[in-house]
Amino acid sequence: MKKILLQILTFSVIFILIFGINRIYMHIAFIPKNLVQNLNEFFTMYTLGIYHDIRFLSVAFLPLLLCGFLSFLNPLMNKYLTTGGGITEFLKKTYLILSSIYIAFIAFLCVVFSFIKYYYYEIYKSKIDIFIFSAKNDNIRALFKIALNDYPLFTIFILSLICILFCIYINIKILKAKLKTFHLRPFMLIFLNLLLIIVYILALRGPFKHVAINVQNYSFSNFNVLNDIMLNPIMAFSWAHKQFKQENKFSFIDTNKAKILEEELFPLFKTSMKNEIASNEKPSVYINLMESFGLNLLEFNNKNFNLLGDLEQHFKEDFIFTRFLSSANGTINSFANLFFISPFSNISTSSFQKQYLDFTPMQIYKKAGYKVIFIYAGNGSWQNIKNYLNVLGVDKIIDENDLINEYPKAIQTENGYGVADEFMYKKIYEILEKNPTKTLIISLSISNHPPYKIPYHPLNLENIPENLLEKLPYKRKKQEDILQAYAYANNEFGKFLSKIKQSPFKDKVIIAATGDHRVRDMNIDYSTQKAFAFSVPFYIYIPKNLQNNIYYDKYRIGSHKDIFPTLYDFSLNEAKYLSLGGRNILTKPSNEKLEFGFNDSVWIDKNGVYPNGSNKGYFYENNTSLKDNNKDFKLDEYHKNFYKSHQELNYYQLAKRLKLINE
Repeated sequence: MKKILLQILTFSVIFILIFGINRIYMHIAFIPKNLVQNLNEFFTMYTLGIYHDIRFLSVAFLPLLLCGFLSFLNPLMNKYLTTGGGITEFLKKTYLILSSIYIAFIAFLCVVFSFIKYYYYEIYKSKIDIFIFSAKNDNIRALFKIALNDYPLFTIFILSLICILFCIYINIKILKAKLKTFHLRPFMLIFLNLLLIIVYILALRGPFKHVAINVQNYSFSNFNVLNDIMLNPIMAFSWAHKQFKQENKFSFIDTNKAKILEEELFPLFKTSMKNEIASNEKPSVYINLMESFGLNLLEFNNKNFNLLGDLEQHFKEDFIFTRFLSSANGTINSFANLFFISPFSNISTSSFQKQYLDFTPMQIYKKAGYKVIFIYAGNGSWQNIKNYLNVLGVDKIIDENDLINEYPKAIQTENGYGVADEFMYKKIYEILEKNPTKTLIISLSISNHPPYKIPYHPLNLENIPENLLEKLPYKRKKQEDILQAYAYANNEFGKFLSKIKQSPFKDKVIIAATGDHRVRDMNIDYSTQKAFAFSVPFYIYIPKNLQNNIYYDKYRIGSHKDIFPTLYDFSLNEAKYLSLGGRNILTKPSNEKLEFGFNDSVWIDKNGVYPNGSNKGYFYENNTSLKDNNKDFKLDEYHKNFYKSHQELNYYQLAKRLKLINE
């Protein structure tokens, strides 16, 4: 075991040095001297880089560590299987050969991927991403010729060979070295091995509640070059490969079948209503996608246990829909459906990430003369969202790094995923104050995401409704944190709305909000919550002067698909847009087929609940809730086929917009 630990430590240092030299070269080559004034960012780039290397190497050396633990069995094998120690010598020689081959392979990867990282950034000005797999569609011979002419392949080969031979030499020296033998008592041996396992887990994951430096939270700087240089190239490649495999699931129907489905379900394109008021006023529009803003927790709200805080008065004053579903059950999934109209949630990290996508809400508003701003309380590297929104023409993107720079106190609330929502709302108010018209703001909040770190606790937990929380102490503590974060997020949005309504521009701004998915880590009663478990509120504030032919039924069925068709009607004038069965939820129903809500797990209409994969529908408990009574009914052919037909039409429209279908 001692020699194996020495192997792991020695080669970890060697390979970290290789990656470190790579970062130094990239630093010199790609970072302008006047780019970063703060030396701490350079220090962070190198220290986080070393930690990311450790994460990769701890994975790479797991087989060696396993061999180390298996070596404890050697005395037993030697005693019962042989006489004279023959098995020991055989195992030593076998391990020497196999470990040398394995370490040589890791050495080769480290050198080659360091060069790939360097030249990939030189070409694409990006970390290694899914575009690295685009070569599969190119002329391989031509690509090889280009590589041979433009890149030092011979030098790379020689350096790789030198590194491989050096590592094999060091490995042989370590395994043939005579180390001092220590005799430990069983208790001490067990303790040291448990300590080793704990340290190794920390190296694999990080000493945090979330995995450190993953594809969603690797960004620490406003300068992408620093973020990209920091990353370990092999880890970045593994992220890209995972995304590539997910992308291969993308499939779509042909145009003829799509036309049939449009006739059966709904047309894909619509035009917003004639609205001279909006045409003249051009009000600013703000839509807030709130983290975990689910109705499954909001149902417990009461005057003694106020989960809404300042948001409660606005729910009473404005329009609120509670028989409403999120489009999906994850943040990026709902975000992609709502803002990209994409059922393919990985579009922002896929090979399509640099391809412009038409008929997004951002494009619709830009065509109408609007400035589009995205503001996120989290990190802009999440799902490559910052880069992708730039491709889609978003005018300005603000993330946690910008908020921390502008509001220094925000850093105290950073939880690994972002900063407290209050700083995001502060920035949005300032933007609206300067741009009360012709501006679309899209935001994504973060405070209601674990690990929870909020500036204050608004709830008195003595008034928790009975049976809301688990009785087990560790589960109860987690759920108490959820309640406090949920109440904080709602209260801060309510405070923001109050400030807007007291502002000089209160009559020029339309504000909408919804949740990305249900509140997680809370119990679901699937016998009565087949749809309710996936419900989120839809709130909308429309100034009186902008209201036109309002029809409000707060118990009307809907989902994310209805949000932008509603906003288009009240803020734009006869704008053509893409809709997956969406309609203005504040006008009288005109087509019964559009009176539905759709989620990845379930869809609903006024008659009942239809779980995905079920051949039955379920009646509602009453006509004011999405809870069902668990009493089923048979489905007609339309309802049986609806989920599949909707998904097929959805993927078809995306494929068409991505130019995968030629007509």
